[in-house]
Amino acid sequence: MRLGILCLVATVVRALQLEFDRFSVDAKDGDDHNIDIDPLPRQPSLTPDRKLLKIGNHGAVSSDLEICGNLTVSQVLQRFPGSNAADAAVTETLCIGMINFFNSGVGGGGYAVYAGPNEEEQLFLDFRERAPSDSRKKMFKSCPNCSKQGGLAIAVPGELRGLYTLYKERGSGNVGWYHLIEPVAHLGYKGWEIDDVLGAALEAYEPALLKRARDWKFALNSTGNGVKKTGDWIKRPQLADTLMVLARNGSDAPFYDPSHWIARSVVDTVQRNGGIMKLQDLQDYFVTLDEPLRLKIRSGFQYVPNNDLTVLTSSGSSSGAALVSALSILDNFGSQEGGDLTDKSTFQLVETMKWMASARSRLGDHETSSLPRQVQEVLSNNWTEMAVNSIEESNLKTFPNWTYYKPAYEINEPHGTSHLSIVDSYGNAVSLTTTINLLFGSLVHDPITGIVFNNEMDDFSQYDRSNSFGLAPSRYNFPSPGKRPLSSTAPTIILNELGMPDLIVGASGGSRITTSILQTIVRSYWYNMPLLEAVAYPRIHHQLLPDLLEVENLAMIGSSSLRSLRKMGYNILEQSPKSCVNAIRNYRAAWHAVSDYWRKRGISAIY
Repeated sequence: MRLGILCLVATVVRALQLEFDRFSVDAKDGDDHNIDIDPLPRQPSLTPDRKLLKIGNHGAVSSDLEICGNLTVSQVLQRFPGSNAADAAVTETLCIGMINFFNSGVGGGGYAVYAGPNEEEQLFLDFRERAPSDSRKKMFKSCPNCSKQGGLAIAVPGELRGLYTLYKERGSGNVGWYHLIEPVAHLGYKGWEIDDVLGAALEAYEPALLKRARDWKFALNSTGNGVKKTGDWIKRPQLADTLMVLARNGSDAPFYDPSHWIARSVVDTVQRNGGIMKLQDLQDYFVTLDEPLRLKIRSGFQYVPNNDLTVLTSSGSSSGAALVSALSILDNFGSQEGGDLTDKSTFQLVETMKWMASARSRLGDHETSSLPRQVQEVLSNNWTEMAVNSIEESNLKTFPNWTYYKPAYEINEPHGTSHLSIVDSYGNAVSLTTTINLLFGSLVHDPITGIVFNNEMDDFSQYDRSNSFGLAPSRYNFPSPGKRPLSSTAPTIILNELGMPDLIVGASGGSRITTSILQTIVRSYWYNMPLLEAVAYPRIHHQLLPDLLEVENLAMIGSSSLRSLRKMGYNILEQSPKSCVNAIRNYRAAWHAVSDYWRKRGISAIY
């Protein structure tokens, strides 16, 4: 039986390789199929427009799309008295997937962290996609790029089940599932004007979408010889129909029910494109519920006003453990008002990023509720002390050999593509990251249901393929039936000394997600920077391998800082922004919300 399945997978892969070779001509493939929206100008700012700081007395939504934030506030949080952040997260997430279908949607999955006024209400949800039941460790051996395009790249979607689970577990009970979905479906029927971001994504992927024009008609112009452009009107009535079926049903069941036409269309589309997903895979999908990872930081009166904080972040197949490990290291270093990009504080931050990358090399999905030994290792006092001692004793000199930081395996390049932060007037907060992985996911769109499918199988390590440094792929992240691939995401909520939400933060942008979240937290609590500047200012990134310190804008960093960084031993590379942070912070009993306008044109909504 097992041999028969392996032969079937091998046959499918060989067929897909031929299809991939044919399809990839003039399309995004290999390293070109990524998360970069190349035509969109993206730069940080040292002088951010104060209008991009939104201040709400009751609550806020920080995401990639102002239109979705406004819709969620008006149609949920203001329309239904007593509705809360968990309710709002459903509408906001579906809206973002409707409009920015190049980076998220019901064909993907993600993670969420919830916190309320009571500690026992804290919850972590892992609704990351799962590998189909016929997945195998060596399934991409003869066609490595089949993990990026086509049906074999598609893992079982989890976003809908994740949203419904969040709604049932932590929703207010004051607004029905129907009313959370209907406004998004209405938007799909009515349509909207294509903005700069969607326009740039469509432009970048025009050859790929034209190759599958029959399936992507909704994104093409009236003549069918090109994609719609910025300023054009676009509708998604098929997806709207699907959402209304779910709305009227009152649950997520039609998507996961093997007898329902939605589930059948999903599987038919995946298999028609060479995938191995089965109806049973949809039926077997489940969300993992757990307590968030917790860490106490900045304990003591010496850290006032940013003292006695509690970090809540994601566990499971995410990179939350790596973020916690990094914050544990940095918690050993004092605060420095205005310390952004000063020599000592920057050295501490970059070295911590390198240790965080090493920690991430040990992560991967695990079946038990208890943390695996290798994850416990990077969360231990021994690991923290080793990293802190190396930083303190280094005399502001980085180690020239990456092996000093003890990475266990090759650090793969997962991608996360849309984050939202929400807080309501009752003290409930949601930090949620969702994705279909690379731009337009697997490039597979079901014209019947209107669903764009993920290519999350690309986030697994590929067997028998060491990187250029000789590190083997992670054995903790090989594909196997039902497994969830490792993600860089780490949605985070930080509670103040009273246990109330103080900072709700997360990011998108592949391996730069965790370093962007880390830098935003450090800027907020170590350097005491206002949230607007903490998000807008140029960011740095180091992931240990390759041994490069990425800087978003050399001119903004300044020649003096660059000289200091080079003297520390860092190899510096200017890299256009690849991450996007959306955050909300409590400031003097009001909510300050900042979306990453400078990198993805986001603007927050408040009420």
